[in-house]
Amino acid sequence: MNTDHVITDAKTGKFLCEFCGAEEEPPFMPAPINVIIDAMDVFIEQHKDCKAPAAETVMSEYIKGFDAGYSYVLTEIERWQDEVGVDLHVLLSHLKMQDKPVEGK
Repeated sequence: MNTDHVITDAKTGKFLCEFCGAEEEPPFMPAPINVIIDAMDVFIEQHKDCKAPAAETVMSEYIKGFDAGYSYVLTEIERWQDEVGVDLHVLLSHLKMQDKPVEGK
């Protein structure tokens, strides 16, 4: 069975199952290498049968991001209609700006 989905996260140093999202702290350092390997083996054994998320789950996360971006565009259109008028070229130029102002800052 392939367990490539069970990794040590380089950012946190924790054992991580990329399929179910479970994390576990490795033994505190300094620790003998055999203790660390044993802990890793136990985590792998616990998560070897985890299944990859269904495609719908991944797609729903994508859609959530799309909705947020769509909401931003609609808000910008409404704001520009109030402030500038209906000149679409000015609006498109604004939406293409590299350094958009961040609200609340």
